[in-house]
Order: sequence, then C-alpha cells, then structure tokens
Amino acid sequence: MEKNNEIFDELKRFIDFGDDDVEHLKSLRPIFAEHGGTLTDRFYEKLGGVPSTAALIEGRVDALKKTHGIWMDELFAGDYGEAYFERRWKIGLTHVRVNVPPHYVEAVVSFLRSESEHLLARELGDPTEVAKKHASLLKILDIDLMVINFAYAAERIDRLCNFTGMSKKLIERCIEKS
Repeated sequence: MEKNNEIFDELKRFIDFGDDDVEHLKSLRPIFAEHGGTLTDRFYEKLGGVPSTAALIEGRVDALKKTHGIWMDELFAGDYGEAYFERRWKIGLTHVRVNVPPHYVEAVVSFLRSESEHLLARELGDPTEVAKKHASLLKILDIDLMVINFAYAAERIDRLCNFTGMSKKLIERCIEKS
C-alpha cells in the first residue's frame, strides 16, 4: 500500500492540490453540511430511475445515503493524507465487491461537479470566489475518482490472478506489452 500512497501524493502534486485548496474546501463545509443532503437525495433519485442501478440500491437507500453523506463530509474536512487515501481506496473496493459498474462512479462525480457549481454560485455569489473554490472542489473530486478507479483496477487484476493462477507481475507485464 505504500506505493499507492506515493502515487496518491504524486497525483496531488501533479494537479497542484495544495494548502489553498484545503482552505477553500474547509470553507465550503458549512454549505455542503446544509445542502449536501439535498444533493444526495437527488443523486439517489437518479440512481433509482435507472433499472440496473435501482436493483443495486433497492432496500438500502437510507443506509447508502448515510454513507454518501459521510463521504461528502470528508471532502470538506481538510485532512487529505494517508487515512483519506485509505478510505477512498476502500470505497473503490466496496464498489467492485457489490458489482457497481465503474461508469456509475464517474457519473456520481459528474453529477457533483455540475450540481456543486450551481450550489456555490447561489450560495457564494461572487464569481471569483465561486471559481476558486469550485476549482478546489473539482481537484478533490478528481483525486477521489482517481483513487477509486485505481482500486477498481487493482481489484480486477487481483481477481484475474486468482482466476487464471497467473502472477500479478506477469499480468501487469502482459498489460504493459499490449
């Protein structure tokens, strides 16, 4: 897992996720504490309207909303270190385990990108402040998505190793040579 944390730190450096972003996100916490539940409700309404995802969430919507609320709260908590990475990694593994197709994770992030921009414009008003703070939110959403997708990929390679009996190193070499 140490290598994964190095990649996590490298991603943050590459997209220039820094102290200003942390402060911007922390300043948004009250807005999302107040309005995040509405975003979560709307998101789950969308999922419930798609037959394949409705089947995945059936009977679990309230528990999933609670988990989604915790995830959103952590976006604005200001701690984006190793523990944050580990929690995002586990989210990816959980999604794989319950067979959530990765494109729905992408759709969640897309939904939050667009909805958060409208929310910030309404709540903050000042276009310059909205732009700066929304850019920080986009960075952390992208980081989350990268880590979750990384976990998907790692879990799928592990499953392929178990299924084929091939070593992880051999499978990764085959992927690299393709």
